[in-house]
Amino acid sequence: MSKNLWFGSSQSDPKRRFRFAVNIGVGNTAIPMWYIKTATKPKANVSMVEHSFLDHVFKYPGRVTWDNITLTLIDPIQPDLAARWMQTLLKSGYQYPTDPNKRKSMSKSKAQQALGKVSIESLDAEGKPVETWELNNAWVVSLDTGGSLDYTSDEMTEITVELAFDWATMTAAGDGKVPSER
Repeated sequence: MSKNLWFGSSQSDPKRRFRFAVNIGVGNTAIPMWYIKTATKPKANVSMVEHSFLDHVFKYPGRVTWDNITLTLIDPIQPDLAARWMQTLLKSGYQYPTDPNKRKSMSKSKAQQALGKVSIESLDAEGKPVETWELNNAWVVSLDTGGSLDYTSDEMTEITVELAFDWATMTAAGDGKVPSER
């Protein structure tokens, strides 16, 4: 058996889906990571441009765009995460339409500041990060505060949050940031 394969060595271990931590905000505004049930990792898409010449088609890479990520959280009574996410929207500049003289609205800058820093870490068996994704300029684009209520269900209430961001930066354990080409 080859020692280059991860399963051929007792010193190597694959990344596991259940070993992760999501960090949102800092200090008193941080969302406790143990309330986060699921998270999607960043996904990059490269657009494609086609050029036709005679009876041939040539393809060229275009722009890189990043898909939104989705977080699913358990909503405890204390701290009330639904209320905390609503506060994030309000700090982003959203206002209830109760006073027609208020003319402020949301902005990307306020939305990013309200959310704070966002990172997703894949962890090893010791709880150390082996891969960290930092979402740059992240903000809330969708907030589902628990879906439908149901007398026949005894499941926990879950909050689903969708975050948009401009780009993600990856740091691998021991390697530092993935170097950029020049």
